[in-house]
Amino acid sequence: MSSPENTTQVMQVVHKTELAPQIIQLLLKAEHPIAYTAGDYIMLGFDTEELKPFSIANAPREDGLIECHIRKQTDSKWMDKLFAANTGDKLVMQGPKPQMQLKPAHEAIIFVAGGTGFAPLRALLVESLRQNISVPISFYWGARSPEELYMHEWLIDLTQREGHIEYIPVISDETQGWQGESGNVHETVLKQHPSLKHATIYMCGPWPMIQTAKQAFLDAGLPEDNLIH
Repeated sequence: MSSPENTTQVMQVVHKTELAPQIIQLLLKAEHPIAYTAGDYIMLGFDTEELKPFSIANAPREDGLIECHIRKQTDSKWMDKLFAANTGDKLVMQGPKPQMQLKPAHEAIIFVAGGTGFAPLRALLVESLRQNISVPISFYWGARSPEELYMHEWLIDLTQREGHIEYIPVISDETQGWQGESGNVHETVLKQHPSLKHATIYMCGPWPMIQTAKQAFLDAGLPEDNLIH
């Protein structure tokens, strides 16, 4: 069942969905069963010459499929080709590889996602439910527009079922009619959690966001060992 990090195998696209403008979900079936942990990522492409990293967007599924959420990059023929992939098409995968893992939870958990950085954090959130982790969980998701909160309803439904989970969407661009939090997602976290001494933060998103937020969280008292990204 286990697959060494450098093992390469063929993946078949079994489902493709447009989650938002410029964002797709791919469900991939491996030739041979793959064992992975929530928070892992894979290298994906059309041949072994050019593989790109994508987070697995779910905890291990019973059907064995690998789920990825992919944002289109402009001026990339490689990405154009990936977005043109259809059900039944074959891709090449290397991995899975470790990115972040859920730690034993004794204090509040804060997830901070930027854009499709949502994917591995969603996997960890689902894994926390599988492990019956019951500490307070706050899930912050920053996006440019409400349309990019592509699993907004899923998170709302989840918080209604699970009383220990809170979901806080944050929109960075000026958006007509948006009633929720706005601005930079990490600033919303700090506004609602001025002290982070007793929290664990899992963070994923664009690199500039990670760098800025990391320093701000440490300045707010977050122990360095409690910052996973």
